[in-house]
Amino acid sequence: MNNNQPITAQSSTTPRADLLLEIEQTPEEYLPELLQFVRLFRQSVTMKTSLNHWQNAINEINHSDPVKQQKRKKNMKKLFDSWNELDEQQEQQTTLEIIESMKGISI
Repeated sequence: MNNNQPITAQSSTTPRADLLLEIEQTPEEYLPELLQFVRLFRQSVTMKTSLNHWQNAINEINHSDPVKQQKRKKNMKKLFDSWNELDEQQEQQTTLEIIESMKGISI
C-alpha cells in the first residue's frame, strides 16, 4: 500500500474509484473504523430517504383533495374488511397494534 500518493482536488475517475483509492491508501490498522464509518453513513442516508418517503406519504394522505381522500377511505375499508377475514387472531392483534402506534396519520 502506498500512503504517499498525493491527494488531487480534481479526479478523472469515478467517485467509486476515488473512494477505493482512498481506502487502499488507508493504513491497515484504521480499516475497521473506516468500515464502521462507511456503514453508519450508508444507514444514515438510507434512513433519511425512508423518512422523506414516509413524510411525503403522510402529507399526501393529510392534504390530498376530497375525491382522493374518499377513494383512500374506500380502499382502507376494503383493507380492514379483508383483515377482518384473517384466520389468525394473533396476526390481527399485531396488525392492529402497528396501526394504533402510528402517529400523525388520520384514517
